[in-house]
Amino acid sequence: MRKLTNEKLFYAMLAMGRFSLKREFGDMNYFHNSDLEPMDGRKLPGPVHDSVVRSLYKDQKSLLVGTLSMFVAPLVLYFRTHDSAQLWFSALLLLCGSLRLIDGHWFKQAAVGALDSVAVKRWENRYAILASLYVGVLGLWCFAGFARNTDEFVHLMGVALTLAYIVGVFGRNFSSERVVQAQILCAGVPMIAGVLLKSDPYHFILGLFLVPLFFTIWLMSQNLRQILFSAVVTAIDNKIIAERFDIALSNISHGMAMVSAGGKFVVANSRFAALVGLPDTLDTLNQGLDILPQISATRQANHANAILLAEMCQECLQAGQAARFRHVLQDGTMVETSYNPTAGGGGVFVLEDVTERLGSEEEIRKLASFDPLTHLPNRRFFDLEVHRLLMGRSGLEPCSIFFLDLDNFKDINDTLGHATGDKLLCSVALRMRSRMPEKGIVCRFGGDEFVIVVPGKMRRKDCSALADQVSADIAKPMVIDGHTLSVGASIGIAQCPVNGRDYNQLLKVSDVALYDAKARGRGCHSFYSDELGDVVRDRRALENDLRQALGRGQMQLHFQPLVDVNSGRIKTCEALLRWQHPERGAVSPMVFIPIAEEIGIITQIGKFVMEKAAQNCMTWPEDISVAVNVSSLQFQQSDVCALVKQALASSGLDPHRLEVEVTESAMLLNIAETTQVLSRLADSGVRISLDDFGTGFSSLSYLHQLPLDKVKIDRSFIENIESDEKSLVLLSGVTHLASELGLSITIEGVETVEQMQILRDKVHVDEMQGYLFGRPVPADDIARLLQAQSKHRDISYSQLQVAV
Repeated sequence: MRKLTNEKLFYAMLAMGRFSLKREFGDMNYFHNSDLEPMDGRKLPGPVHDSVVRSLYKDQKSLLVGTLSMFVAPLVLYFRTHDSAQLWFSALLLLCGSLRLIDGHWFKQAAVGALDSVAVKRWENRYAILASLYVGVLGLWCFAGFARNTDEFVHLMGVALTLAYIVGVFGRNFSSERVVQAQILCAGVPMIAGVLLKSDPYHFILGLFLVPLFFTIWLMSQNLRQILFSAVVTAIDNKIIAERFDIALSNISHGMAMVSAGGKFVVANSRFAALVGLPDTLDTLNQGLDILPQISATRQANHANAILLAEMCQECLQAGQAARFRHVLQDGTMVETSYNPTAGGGGVFVLEDVTERLGSEEEIRKLASFDPLTHLPNRRFFDLEVHRLLMGRSGLEPCSIFFLDLDNFKDINDTLGHATGDKLLCSVALRMRSRMPEKGIVCRFGGDEFVIVVPGKMRRKDCSALADQVSADIAKPMVIDGHTLSVGASIGIAQCPVNGRDYNQLLKVSDVALYDAKARGRGCHSFYSDELGDVVRDRRALENDLRQALGRGQMQLHFQPLVDVNSGRIKTCEALLRWQHPERGAVSPMVFIPIAEEIGIITQIGKFVMEKAAQNCMTWPEDISVAVNVSSLQFQQSDVCALVKQALASSGLDPHRLEVEVTESAMLLNIAETTQVLSRLADSGVRISLDDFGTGFSSLSYLHQLPLDKVKIDRSFIENIESDEKSLVLLSGVTHLASELGLSITIEGVETVEQMQILRDKVHVDEMQGYLFGRPVPADDIARLLQAQSKHRDISYSQLQVAV
């Protein structure tokens, strides 16, 4: 959870409350308290509208006093003027006032509970009608005084009492704009009209002055109403904010408390109480920090930690600076406390249970530093440890490095599966760890490779003894998944400072020694020597030459035909890369392809092969396709789809004439990603072929997972078909399975006529490839051969060779 500290946390919660308020009542302008606009009851939300109507009916005592006063006033004028109209006005005012009092009594009974919006609006309308009726009678009484009498006292009393009542309206009914407007109009219009009846200019001036007076009263009621609404809305706003704040504070996963400058709690949530050992029912408001050890002691919690926490919190307050510290609870929970001071003194404490997070961080550190399978240090961490422990001013301190590779592990992995292979690696790791000398460290470099570093000077015979002991331990049979397995180990040894002081260089020379051990028969160890150094130097020279081979035009494509079994004619030619070194001569692909992959130029070479093969195919007859191998590293290091698309676009080759051959090793890296790439290629029209089919453990599973058009059966399947019936049965079964899945079948490595005849008679096969039909030849030679085949459409490839 992302933490908010200091005032930011509280402001975020206040904003949350305001958002909730708007969500509850809608996006209305009265929430902008700084610039409230005039509003009537129809625009008000329910709670505010209800409060306005209740305020209208609230002051019934002043209404009673006003009714009695206005009942007496016409009687007084009657005794002065003996005008009978005054008796009628007295009765009407008493009647209207009584109706208002009765209506107020009924409202009081009806408004005991909550009122819905319809009822609120109905009561407001009733109040407005009766109030307007009452004030209208009052205005007519004032008008009658001017119209029927010349007595100045009558005029003065009518104007004075009407204005006094209007002022009362302003004080009692300002909360309803509708009521105020109605009463001002009902009282003001008759009064002004009565004054203007007098034809002298002074009464006319008085009538004119009454207009702004009433307008001012209306404006003042507007201002008071705005103040009222602002206060009401603010009260509702604050209430909802407080509720949301309380909910948020109670449900966040962190313990949080705000304290004043004097160390008194202002706010503290339940999570804070739980993490410091306080009871949930305790009211911490205005309690001091010293409550922490007191309550903890009474509850038999971790009292020492409570005291420490209180002391550290007090120090934070006194320092007035942000701080962070940790303490452990009695149950082992690790709590991290952060403090941030506030501007006005005091600050905010945030307590977080970091037990799980620290555990996750520790797990992440382990994953970053150790091999998840064998739990040995991984290569990155191992390199750092070796440099930390053994690196001196002049290079690596004396030590011995053992580079170890398991013998025959690939066979077990391919035959029994990766799960069994993984368990085997774990058993080997345990045996190696148990054999380590003091201060010796071992790591898994990757796959079935391990490296051991033993600090200090060791004699060669001691190194040999350790290597033999490790090999013997690893070679002991082990039972895994019901299988009794045994693997050997080949070990290459390099020593510092005899073989150098650079760690990376020592790794390389120990790797050279390892290959020497494997070349000597495996299951043994070999020390690096100067003679082996020549191998390293030769390898480096070959790497440098290989980097420049493409630019110097030393790379060429040769093509080997694939012959259709039924027609005996060439249908496809496989592109094979050849390197003609100016000094070394022809360098085998088995030598330079692994080097290219290791030094990271396989992508450039693969791009060259793809584009060159497509260009050559464009010079062939339109019924001939070209097959191009794509290595597993190309799937890792480049966009194969983009590579193929560019080659097709630059050459103009029809996608159906391009066949991409992919080996099982590419599948093993990432089956899901490889399947996606091959599907995109297949959708574009490119044909997909699975090369070396049958040499890997999981090849059969790919037949239904991948968008394949063809499988190429490895040459190992036909080596013994002339003499071994089982080999023939196995080959026949594999080809039948592939055929049933609708796949085209090519057999590789056909070298004899006997093999070809057996394949034709006893095995379902579509194409053959091998030295019997021709070795790989340069592009010009294959082009001439294909042109000749195009001219002689009625003869087979074998006849064509004779003809050519």
